[in-house]
Amino acid sequence: MKRVLGWAVVVAALGLAVGIWSGIQARQSASVSAKIEAGLAIAIGCNLLLGFWLWYRARPGSGDAMVVPVISLLSASMLVGILPRVFWPADEGIRVAGSIASVIATTAVVIIQLRRHRQLRRGL
Repeated sequence: MKRVLGWAVVVAALGLAVGIWSGIQARQSASVSAKIEAGLAIAIGCNLLLGFWLWYRARPGSGDAMVVPVISLLSASMLVGILPRVFWPADEGIRVAGSIASVIATTAVVIIQLRRHRQLRRGL
């Protein structure tokens, strides 16, 4: 478990470094929002990869096996919302469609998690 926590700290520090880098780069450029969104997409993508790795390594029935899938799905829904802004910054239709898809995916994940939480409370 200490190794997993160590990796989580390393990945969080890497995400922080990418965020700082994108902020510094954006300050010097005219396309501030594009560089910040690219940095956020990289950080969220790293979070998603870490979530998949933790999910793969989690023991069945453990807390990690219950929590990490939700975090991974939320990270994926955030990527659905931000990637159209990174790849197609000028096309407003695709950006709006990505935002709507992200909201729908996030709502579905929250509803699933609330149902799972109620089932766990009834079972205890």
